[in-house]
Amino acid sequence: MVSQFRLLLLIASITSFGALAKTSNDLQLSGFARLVGGYLSTDEARYEGYDNSFSFSQKSLAAVQADYTFNDYFSMSGQLLWHSDETRKSGIEWLYLTYQPNASWQFNLGQIRTPFLKYSDVIDVGFAYPWLNAPQQLYSSYLFSQYKGVNARYLGSFNEVAFSLEAYWGDYSDEIYSSGTAFDVTVDGMYGGVVEVSYRGFQFRTATIHANDTDTDLTELDPLIQGLRAAGFSETADILDIDGGATSYLFGISYDSLNWFASAEWMSVQSDLDILAGIDSFYVSFGYYFDEVLVHATVGSSRQSLNDIENPIPVGIAPELDALHFAVEEVTAYFPTDDLDSLTLGARWDFRTNLAFKAEVSLLKGKEGKTSFFELDAIDSDFDRRATLYQLGVEWVF
Repeated sequence: MVSQFRLLLLIASITSFGALAKTSNDLQLSGFARLVGGYLSTDEARYEGYDNSFSFSQKSLAAVQADYTFNDYFSMSGQLLWHSDETRKSGIEWLYLTYQPNASWQFNLGQIRTPFLKYSDVIDVGFAYPWLNAPQQLYSSYLFSQYKGVNARYLGSFNEVAFSLEAYWGDYSDEIYSSGTAFDVTVDGMYGGVVEVSYRGFQFRTATIHANDTDTDLTELDPLIQGLRAAGFSETADILDIDGGATSYLFGISYDSLNWFASAEWMSVQSDLDILAGIDSFYVSFGYYFDEVLVHATVGSSRQSLNDIENPIPVGIAPELDALHFAVEEVTAYFPTDDLDSLTLGARWDFRTNLAFKAEVSLLKGKEGKTSFFELDAIDSDFDRRATLYQLGVEWVF
């Protein structure tokens, strides 16, 4: 309750500040906020931090952004964000220098959002998309949300076709959350690209991320890995010593008219880490506008295929080997397997040009024996991986 009160106070303060702040031609201040409450229909699990008590402490946030123009070519942008979710750090979300020599080219240097999914750049700005909870099968914390590095973007057009080409390179060092489990991840030399083409109301998007040197720091596994090496099971130790590469691909298409919209994204994540998995996910969304009210429906799905990991340690020979065997079994069962199908029905009412109210119901159907994006440490042994998430929220920009 205290954290929720602080969030309301912060949102009110930032909103007032944004409304009263004086801007000049050089400095522009803006901001956004969202207040989101939710309730999960079961007491046998948690999903995205929600349980069977209504709470505002998962998706609510507030942010202020400053954009400063030095001259015709150089500018700087920074965003300070406060998030109610304890699994996510508050503070500087991005801070980068921009060089724009002409209307077509733009170069950025600093801490930048990773431009992968359609709404990756604005995922915190709930006003910018129809849902309260973007499809978790894609917009979960698997991906590296931001990086420190450089990117280059080119904008062009011919006839009625507009296009953009973007390439980026940088490093990532932060925590990734999956099914309530935190992983400290360091990526050296992450790089990728985006191609986006627009024609009338259509938009086509393809993107990729490559992370060839990914190191996951799970210090709690160190004693087990050392014990395996000492016992002569070096290959098994290498499997559990997570260090390798991963690649993600995205294809998306959308159409938006004055009356309705449709959008879909498909993502594939492949990894050469035996303990982790390949992930194939997609969503399809459709919405219809009734003046200021939008009603929408979204179907999402995710399938994760773990590589088979053989446990070569024999049982019944010595207590020490038995302990190693069962420790390996426990660890391999610890990692999330996020197979999930979902159906989300929602409505959005644009009460003002900068203020929207939203309501959603999400029907979640996971797979028995899988985590299915439910938090691993809160899943009851009898939970059938089916639940309903109810959410209400207010989104605004200023």
